[in-house]
Amino acid sequence: MFVLWDALNDVGALTIGLLLLSLAIALFYEMINGFHDTANAVAMIIYTHSMKAKYSVIMSGIMNFLGVLMGGIGVAYAIVHLLPLDIMVETNQNAALAMVYSLLISAVIWNFGTWYFALPVSSSHSLIGSIIGVSATFGILNGFDLSHSVNWKVVYTVLTGLALSPVIGFGFAFILMKLSRKYIDNPKLFKSPNDEEKRKHPSFLARMGIVATGAGVSFAHGSNDGQKGIGLIMIILIGILPNYYALNMDSHHYKIAQTRDAANNLAKFYEDNSETIVQLVNEKRLISALKTNKTIAECNVDQIHSTISSVATKLNDLNSYSELTAKDRWSVRTSILCSDNFFAQAEKIYLILDKDKSDYIASQRKSIVAPIEYAPYWVIMAVALAIGIGTMIGYKRIVHTIGEKIGAKPINYMQGTVAQATAMITIVLANMAHAPVSTTHILSSAVTGSMVAEPDGGIQKGIVKVIILSWLFTLPVTALLGSAIYMGLNFFLK
Repeated sequence: MFVLWDALNDVGALTIGLLLLSLAIALFYEMINGFHDTANAVAMIIYTHSMKAKYSVIMSGIMNFLGVLMGGIGVAYAIVHLLPLDIMVETNQNAALAMVYSLLISAVIWNFGTWYFALPVSSSHSLIGSIIGVSATFGILNGFDLSHSVNWKVVYTVLTGLALSPVIGFGFAFILMKLSRKYIDNPKLFKSPNDEEKRKHPSFLARMGIVATGAGVSFAHGSNDGQKGIGLIMIILIGILPNYYALNMDSHHYKIAQTRDAANNLAKFYEDNSETIVQLVNEKRLISALKTNKTIAECNVDQIHSTISSVATKLNDLNSYSELTAKDRWSVRTSILCSDNFFAQAEKIYLILDKDKSDYIASQRKSIVAPIEYAPYWVIMAVALAIGIGTMIGYKRIVHTIGEKIGAKPINYMQGTVAQATAMITIVLANMAHAPVSTTHILSSAVTGSMVAEPDGGIQKGIVKVIILSWLFTLPVTALLGSAIYMGLNFFLK
């Protein structure tokens, strides 16, 4: 069974040291993610005195842990595929190393700095900004066109989710708060902690609403943000130890057979529908995803059939990926990436032309990507633990900002429940769509929406303006910071 220690048997002490350092930085980043994001899940519970802080944190940690376990890895690989990781590894091993440290350091600097000033800023934005900066700089330094040095299709999809989710959070919370005022006749639910003179805790119903939705936010956070940490660590493992993490070395031979069969099925699909596919390519409705010498994640459509067929050939009668040479493992990985990118676009086209064929492609793609879209259990456990520790250490700053600084008045129990329910639902829906979103942005926007909905409510425009500006600056600042750090490290490692 291939685990981290197996992968380290044939590498030098320097590589081991650099790997362990990068993993430590990545887990520290996840701790800061806990400062920012998981703190949002306990902010309402602690601020409203619905549960003691230490119990809130334990509950949040458990729900985050469950969220990570049950959330899948679709979001994780949305992050991984933002980078031209495979080109970096093939072009220059040091480029992959510089990339890992650049995006880690830039994301940590911005996250830690904004946490220090108690700004609920998105850890997702900082990581994605760093990835864009590093990818673009790599492309420029290695003679690639800027339009090809970043996986812009994935970037646009990710940024669309990040941009729309706060708007949805604000609108949904606004509507829910209006409906709550109209149909819920219980004054106790609309009090704030400052209104409670004698009672240390809110009423039972208020507490249950706050605690239940807070637990839901924690679970949703683990199912989405936890995956970003998983994706980050997989970037590190694939970038530094490509011979061992290019494919899932723990795959059972039945899984390998499923991938081989899927490759044969997709090759047969291409043969049977080649006339239509060629027509779609000529109409520029379908662009494949094979790499050429001067592009990243682009394709020569004429090679798709041979590429997907080569996967089936290499996996024929294979019992373990360890039987492949390191070169063949990497070859299988890149062939799967190329083929899947092509058939992902074919799937969308056939959704309009022939839904049955689109569904068939989708089912085969799940098996074809299984060897390259995976995460070892120790990675999942480490990320869950790091987020939990971060929550326990740094939650207090963000709790105060969420509870008192956004609204013109301190948040009441119903507003807290509505905001958390909105965040929970929005994040779960995004996770189902494999879209990385920001817990921070969604919850802050939901709190704002619930405040605006109140007849005597309103927001503190100064702090909201600062928060929005920090959101807007996160992407460009981390992109520039990641770019600068990458150029420096790339020069040093040459």
